[in-house]
Amino acid sequence: MNLHRLMPRSCPPPASPGERGSATVELALILPLLATLAAFAFQFGQLCRLQNALQRTAQSGARALSLAPAAQFGQQLAGVSAQMLQDLQASGIAGITAGNIQLQCLDGTLDPFGTAPAYCLPGASAPADASLGFVQAVVTLPQPSGLSFPFFFPSGNGAGQTFSGPPTLTASALYRYAPQ
Repeated sequence: MNLHRLMPRSCPPPASPGERGSATVELALILPLLATLAAFAFQFGQLCRLQNALQRTAQSGARALSLAPAAQFGQQLAGVSAQMLQDLQASGIAGITAGNIQLQCLDGTLDPFGTAPAYCLPGASAPADASLGFVQAVVTLPQPSGLSFPFFFPSGNGAGQTFSGPPTLTASALYRYAPQ
């Protein structure tokens, strides 16, 4: 017969008076750090969700514009911009307006500061050599709302640290113009 099985288990020795409540003190010291880390992880997830929605919309807008028929290219600009705005609002992004969406036509040098190709003007049709150009969609969301912990986003030079809130989010997509 095994004596270990018949013997009752003994309780741990009682804590000394100096050790009572030490677990509570440790929890009180660690809990704010854990709450801050959890809040940061949540905010980072929200920023990633917003950035993904902006990038997905910029890509779909640039792709739609790159496939626009040559004869209707100028008329497609307003429609693509409206569709992009609708997609962003359907994604739950608050405070987005048509002014946050920029559609650009670039020539073969990809110079955004040069003059836009003639086919990029509203009402114009694309010439036969328009396939040498590119279209770009840029979506900007300055200081996204809905983030509850703006103190995680410091700005400044390090000496005079200020906390201005979340950063401006920007997404862009560049496609070669290939009319259908």
